[in-house]
Amino acid sequence: MSKTKWGIVSTGKIANQFAQCLKFVKGAQIEAVASRSIESAKAFAQKYDISKAYGSYEEMSADSEIDIAYIGTPNNAHLDDSVMFMKQGIHVLCEKPLAANEKQVRAMIQKAKENDVFFMEGMWTRFFPAVQKGLEWVKNGSIGEAKVLFASLGIVGAGDKSAWRFKREMAGGAMMDVGIYPLAMAFAAFGTDYSKITTSAFVQNGIDEVNTITLTYPDGKIAVLNSALTAVMDNNVMISGTKGCVKIGEGNHWWHAKRAELMLEGDDIFSYNGDSEAFVDSYSSIGFQYEAKAVQDYVASGAKQAKEMSWDDSIKIAQTIDYLRKQWGVKYDED
Repeated sequence: MSKTKWGIVSTGKIANQFAQCLKFVKGAQIEAVASRSIESAKAFAQKYDISKAYGSYEEMSADSEIDIAYIGTPNNAHLDDSVMFMKQGIHVLCEKPLAANEKQVRAMIQKAKENDVFFMEGMWTRFFPAVQKGLEWVKNGSIGEAKVLFASLGIVGAGDKSAWRFKREMAGGAMMDVGIYPLAMAFAAFGTDYSKITTSAFVQNGIDEVNTITLTYPDGKIAVLNSALTAVMDNNVMISGTKGCVKIGEGNHWWHAKRAELMLEGDDIFSYNGDSEAFVDSYSSIGFQYEAKAVQDYVASGAKQAKEMSWDDSIKIAQTIDYLRKQWGVKYDED
């Protein structure tokens, strides 16, 4: 069996997690890693038994043996780094958020088209079997007519205000770091064609630290979304309908869920005390392998985008975040 050769762009935390998960993907091989520091690249390469280490992203982009580049650099660098590899005919999986704004997202997609390569935003949540099962229950009518979705993701990152997520110049903020997950979940469950959006946020030092969003759809569905960098929230997803509800995830990790639960109405109007069904998937490592496997399969088939995370979805997410930031008064240099 031929190997799919990956190039890892960056040696940060997410890149480490992604590399760890690739060992669970059949046919995957990490061909090279690049960092702005050759010392960092060599240490990463030794850790994961990678044969090539580059001290610049430009140098690695010229490696013709790489099939797919995984971009794990800061948000404000995604455009340039992704385009650099696409111009060399290398397929690209870029971490979320895809870019700083809608204009950049559209430019990246245009480059993917021009260079005839596969390109996807790394919204790993959409590839977990538990998430897919939960959404299947919603869409096949198991909960009746879906009415409302609640999704929250709040963390306390205030201990390190020097981190990128707190820096306006690095396209930081709660929405870009964690809030994009609830937004993408709402779009996966209810679609992207909402008719009304309302929002509020606490903004400090040029970025949103806490926000709340409500999406209203033409058919009456409502999605209530919350995220924060300075407050831990309940961090769960519940999608309720006329006959029951679906909960995705357990504990505080629904964005890489191992569990989905279907709970139906019973004889108590204040609770779901009827029949229930649980789907459990105890995967290894942190879970990037599902996303990586899908990308490999799409590349092997000749596809240029993924049905689970299409280019249109990425455009709509960026467009919505641009609108929200405008309401909050959050402006990036790239705007």
